[in-house]
Amino acid sequence: MHNLDQSIAEWRKNISRMPGLGPDTLDELENHLRETISELVESGTPEREAVQKAMEQLGLVGEVTAEFQKLSPATWLPLRIVTVIAGVFLLVRSACGVVLPQLRPLDSLLAAHVYLLLLGFGAGVLLGVLGICFVIQRSFAEFSTRRAEALARAVGRFAAWGCAFTTLGVILGMVYSQREWGRLWGWSPREVGGLCVVLWQAGFLAVQRFRRLSVSSLFVASLAGSSVVLLAVSGPPLFEWGTHMYGRALLSHWPVLLVLVVNALFFFVGLVPAGWLRLRKGVVS
Repeated sequence: MHNLDQSIAEWRKNISRMPGLGPDTLDELENHLRETISELVESGTPEREAVQKAMEQLGLVGEVTAEFQKLSPATWLPLRIVTVIAGVFLLVRSACGVVLPQLRPLDSLLAAHVYLLLLGFGAGVLLGVLGICFVIQRSFAEFSTRRAEALARAVGRFAAWGCAFTTLGVILGMVYSQREWGRLWGWSPREVGGLCVVLWQAGFLAVQRFRRLSVSSLFVASLAGSSVVLLAVSGPPLFEWGTHMYGRALLSHWPVLLVLVVNALFFFVGLVPAGWLRLRKGVVS
């Protein structure tokens, strides 16, 4: 009598020797294999034959390895570049946090508040950059479902760190405000801007976690998040400088306005069907 578990265990042992396949990937492959076998058996195929067919459908070990390596989100060049940029920024800011206090005394609470907000806001801007890259690549060909899902999970983790940094930064700002002025919250433009970023990032995470939007819509939404961050940083001075300063303030912020226009442009381009710039339809592997 055929032993299903023994056959799958032997198959898993053989495939685990291939490079690039971690435990999570092996578990996913095994689940897919078992599901295929179950479907074949339910359709009337003998179990031994179902196992052989399922393994053939899944492909040779080398082909499976290559496919899952392609599906790895780390192989998407924009994500790798953004990850490197984020790491460099984190190191530079950490180094400044050690050196600057020795050159010029700083309030540690205020410094931590600013440091965390810079990290959180920076994550929001970099998510917008990933959104632009996604829209550009999707304009030539659609992403495969598995590739898009893998990228969405990676972006979700990136967004989670950004939301955590921003939230902690806002909380430390409230503590500093209570210590200096006797109030936790004053509804100043800067405070409202930080709150808007926290709410947006938390909403983005909730949507990503509970799959309320498609992967493409999620990346397009990251463009709006980048605009929220830019407005939170550049918008408060427009209110703080007074009514008669609006015109001059807007002109002095033309780089920010340009970025907002570019974000809006790519936002609407992202709503266009995939592959519209390519005559021959395809799938991005």
